[in-house]
Amino acid sequence: MNTYRFQVARTRNLAAGMSLALSIALGLLGGCDQHGHAPDSGASLPDQYTAALRIDQFQAAASNDKVVLAVGGPVVMVSKAGAAAGTRTVLPGTVALIDVAHCPDQSFVALDFYRSLWVANADGMGWTAHPIEGNWRPLALTCDTENRVWVVGSGTTIAVSADHGVSWQQRDFKEDAMFNTVQFVDAGNGFITGEFGSVYRTADGGATWTALPKIPNDFYSYAALFVSPKEGYVTGLAGATLRTRDGGDSWDKLENPGGLTQFGLARQGAAVYSVGMGGSLQRLDGDRWTALDYGPALPAYLRAIAPIGPDRLLIAGAGGVLKMVPATPAATAVKVQ
Repeated sequence: MNTYRFQVARTRNLAAGMSLALSIALGLLGGCDQHGHAPDSGASLPDQYTAALRIDQFQAAASNDKVVLAVGGPVVMVSKAGAAAGTRTVLPGTVALIDVAHCPDQSFVALDFYRSLWVANADGMGWTAHPIEGNWRPLALTCDTENRVWVVGSGTTIAVSADHGVSWQQRDFKEDAMFNTVQFVDAGNGFITGEFGSVYRTADGGATWTALPKIPNDFYSYAALFVSPKEGYVTGLAGATLRTRDGGDSWDKLENPGGLTQFGLARQGAAVYSVGMGGSLQRLDGDRWTALDYGPALPAYLRAIAPIGPDRLLIAGAGGVLKMVPATPAATAVKVQ
């Protein structure tokens, strides 16, 4: 195996194993004092979720009209949108939540690395688990306009459930790659991205999927966000970010002065935001990412980002950090060294 191939293989293992390692750590710490302190982030802030613990490692976030939540390991943090504190729930058993989405019916669905789909009501409560069949590893999920849940993962596998995980239909493209993002832009158009530059598109609500030209240089997408059937964004290694304006047929590089890898993307209003290493929060201004100052620096990394209402974002990540920040064109830019 040459050096490049080794690096790609290592990236695969890191990506697929990250949530597993975190869940094991959280599982070992699960018996710790449930009255642990909230993470240090400077002075006490009114928008800090006080119920989160230092051991929490948040991986994804979602919101509906009623609540906003973040998930990671066996933990779900739920708050009413705009509230200053949330409720921390630890799901039973061996659980490693790595993704979450809300559906048009206002319910929430969360993906368990151990091949389960967890479902909650519109209040983010009453979580129940349904198994996902097979020996493949699920890595990402979404909910389409018909409330169908789509899950993608290892072996270029797609699974879809029309009854919130009670039953599944699966398709395997039989490729040696991982799918790690899936999204529907509208009732017809959806996208999947994955390892080695893989991009698939559907124009008929998932009935058929077409492989698009691969993103060059074996691009490994950590996150993807499509804001229309034509325009989309992906993030990758070493802070690489790309944009398509033709539905994934071609990609252009965006300037990321900080060079920090970005793990999450979200749209709030007309703007696109990202979060990543070093606790970075960025906004896309034209073809260039601008680092945003949201207060005291947060530790390690941010992975989760979700819009709240018309002008706020929830950001979350390592060390139990959850924070609401303004998402407006007037956000303060930080000079990148």
